[in-house]
Amino acid sequence: MAYRTFGELSTQVQQELDIEEEEFIQPQELINYFNSGITIIESEIVKLGCKEKYLQTEAFVSIVAGQQDYNLPDDIIEQKIRKIIYRDNTNIYTLKPAKVEGAYEGEDVARLYSSSDYYYYQLYKIGEDHILRISPPAYQSVTDALRIIYFKDLNRYEDDDTKCDIPVVCYEYLLSYVRYRVYMKETHVNMQPEAAIMANLLQLMRETLQNQVADPDMDLNDMDLTHYEEFS
Repeated sequence: MAYRTFGELSTQVQQELDIEEEEFIQPQELINYFNSGITIIESEIVKLGCKEKYLQTEAFVSIVAGQQDYNLPDDIIEQKIRKIIYRDNTNIYTLKPAKVEGAYEGEDVARLYSSSDYYYYQLYKIGEDHILRISPPAYQSVTDALRIIYFKDLNRYEDDDTKCDIPVVCYEYLLSYVRYRVYMKETHVNMQPEAAIMANLLQLMRETLQNQVADPDMDLNDMDLTHYEEFS
């Protein structure tokens, strides 16, 4: 999939609106307009129940003997984890979240008395950092032991070379949204016609997002690990 850069999109908008030489709209304002549109697109994807199709991704975390806390990916949406799978040379299973009731006492017991390789997890947010805590602490170091499948934020534009991973079907709506924001600031006569175009493109985007077929590899509902767990 060819994601478009901010430089490409901003050039297109400026040419369409004939504002290449104007200074009324500053470059950072255009970035803000595009990023506001991306936020709307992301919220539409969530409201439509299409997170699995468009926002699901994965990351691998290596565990270290004696260590309990690990940083989660920076782009995770408010700790939205679908599944965590542990694997080493002899084991593979899905980690289960620790029960909230008695979780802290359970951590202490596991830390003191357990040498098990069967882990549970809890999620924390410390400042701006998302933390994954496994219990008990890792008893051995394993590279890429944890496969974390989670929902991510869409990328935001920062400069001309930045790409955003929005679905291709969303670009026309995004461009219309930015044109509308420019017209709104200029109190331009085309603001209301663009608003009508934007509303139509929003509806088309919703319908297309819902009707696109999901990649079967992204559907985890039927994943069965019991065969592996029985032989662990």
